[in-house]
Amino acid sequence: MTTNSLTFRASPLLAILAALAAAPSQAQEVGAFEPTPCPILLPHDGEVEGETYDCGIVVVPENHETDGGRTIEIAAMRLRATTLSPRSDPVIYLAGGPGSSGLHEFAANPTLFQNMQAMRQRRDVIAFDQRGTGHSQVLACGPFFAGIGVVGEMFDEVNIADLEEIVEGRGAMSFIVAVCGMSYASVGVDLGQYNSVASAKDIAMLADAMGYGGSYNVYGTSYGTRLAQHALRTTPQRLRAAIMDGTVSVSEPGNAHTSSKLQTQYDTIFELCAADAFCAKRFPDLRARFIALLEELSTDPLVLDPPLVGSDFFRNGGFVVEDRIDVSFFNRLGVFNNGAGRGGAAAFVPMLIQALEDRNTDYLRDIMGRGTLPDQLQVCASPDATDVFKPDDSLIAPSVNLILQLAEASLATESGSLSADWLGAVVGELNARLHEGETQAKVIRDLVELSLVPLQPTDASALVEFADAHLSPGTVVTVNALANAMDRQQVRETFWTIQDIAERMSGVGERSGVPGVAMGMLNAVNCAEDVGFFPPEVAEEFVARTPYPGIGVQSVDTYRVMYAACGLLPSPFTQTEITAPVQSDTPVLIFSEGMDSQTPVTQGELVAETLPNSILHVWSSEGHVIASRSPDGCAGAIAAAFLDDPMTRPDVSCAQDDYYRIPFDVAYELVLGDGEDRE
Repeated sequence: MTTNSLTFRASPLLAILAALAAAPSQAQEVGAFEPTPCPILLPHDGEVEGETYDCGIVVVPENHETDGGRTIEIAAMRLRATTLSPRSDPVIYLAGGPGSSGLHEFAANPTLFQNMQAMRQRRDVIAFDQRGTGHSQVLACGPFFAGIGVVGEMFDEVNIADLEEIVEGRGAMSFIVAVCGMSYASVGVDLGQYNSVASAKDIAMLADAMGYGGSYNVYGTSYGTRLAQHALRTTPQRLRAAIMDGTVSVSEPGNAHTSSKLQTQYDTIFELCAADAFCAKRFPDLRARFIALLEELSTDPLVLDPPLVGSDFFRNGGFVVEDRIDVSFFNRLGVFNNGAGRGGAAAFVPMLIQALEDRNTDYLRDIMGRGTLPDQLQVCASPDATDVFKPDDSLIAPSVNLILQLAEASLATESGSLSADWLGAVVGELNARLHEGETQAKVIRDLVELSLVPLQPTDASALVEFADAHLSPGTVVTVNALANAMDRQQVRETFWTIQDIAERMSGVGERSGVPGVAMGMLNAVNCAEDVGFFPPEVAEEFVARTPYPGIGVQSVDTYRVMYAACGLLPSPFTQTEITAPVQSDTPVLIFSEGMDSQTPVTQGELVAETLPNSILHVWSSEGHVIASRSPDGCAGAIAAAFLDDPMTRPDVSCAQDDYYRIPFDVAYELVLGDGEDRE
């Protein structure tokens, strides 16, 4: 697909959205902290809003270099230190993604929250939603995904079947990224300001507004480690210390490398096996044997008849029924190893290699039928969504079903706020129009326009303007009376709920679902800081250098369409400005994980090279982000000790616990419970 065809096909949608160009921001107090009720509550025991934690909004300029332009509301949550005399330098948590919500990560991940508690004993801990994510005016692509369907249904010149084929085919990423990016530009959003450099400046403003005028610490996970590096470079005088967990290098072409990142995980497994007396004796020369096996499976896959049914453990990792094993089996296994605790199925890899070498299907059935490990975090599959109405096409289907679900939920909930009543009336009308047989595309067009209302200043006039333009006279009287009775916070709460709707319009939650990443922000950051500088040839080179043929998380073709799409998004930096390695004397603790298929250990090592006061610790048995998978609080305790004395290597003895090793011997004994030896 060419750039020209992308632009031409998107143009009808842009014509619809052009009429929604955001009004100039009204005068707001930039840089002040406004206490607000928390947009989400912490479900953890002992946490009470207003006592142990509180929330608020800080208004920042969209463009830090321009006065009087558009502004953004940044949502923040402060976990109060558990001591009566907290230190003055808080810990600011930087979420992953790019595009994830810090508030939702704290609320939804109890292991992450637990690991923050050791740092909280002496310091306030602050989570915030980066600009364009969560409750900070989320840049969700769901509305524009639905808008593509609206175009297909309402314009005779466009064939909806062709659009569905594009969105579901090889060019899907390119098409959706392009439409989403250009559409936000058409409604007044400067997508070139949604990047790590601008966010680093937001962090400094946030700290000042919340009363922390001196230095602060940051704890970044995944993409948050990249943001931490840009903070070190952009606001060096403000950072006392930084912790990076699941570390990625700003100079590494991370997305291009995705085609070969899995190599490092298997390297780690083979190194750990060679260093383990039990594993080394029973499975020598494992790396060379693995390479030979991959070459064999690429031309002669193993067919299983009858199919193999996995144990509960393997089924949780996606291995439900296997009737054929080829190279892709080890790609899926690598993703599973990254996701589960204690290395996932890494302990079974030597046995799997041996069974497949020998084409011993009985041994293979023993491994995958019995395989499990005690005290291991399980990977839970997400339930499938069920359609409850017959949508006209697959593009608007998520939005049609969303209206029906929202209307049902509204009817089941008692009225309790002006915001809930306003949205209940709006959704009720949209729901009624669907059931009365109105053209679905017209209804979804109004839902798209509702989803864009929060891009305007936090004022009831935005709600009134939407109602006047899109609702029936009877509904207008009701909802405008409600809107005019709202105070500023009630308007904000209404905006937050509208953003909840926007982030669900693609069929997955872009704020709080799975994966819970705002796609507009994801694309803006990745294109401006990574993908746009590294053509597909870079990904091809990574694949060519991989010793394990066929091993990778994504194809080069997938990267190729991503690179093409990034050519349509703004690029505010030169490559040298944004991808040069960060150099800093600030103390940094770097956590990398051996089973990580997203930010492999090689990236943590690369980051450490230009940070002379850095400390690198590798959790060999674990997958991406140790704070989300350390069940005993060990990761948090090490981080807290580092913050207390950043220039001294902390005690990491808890990381030597038996839990944090790949239990090759335990796995072997569990599979061969009858005492049989497979040597």
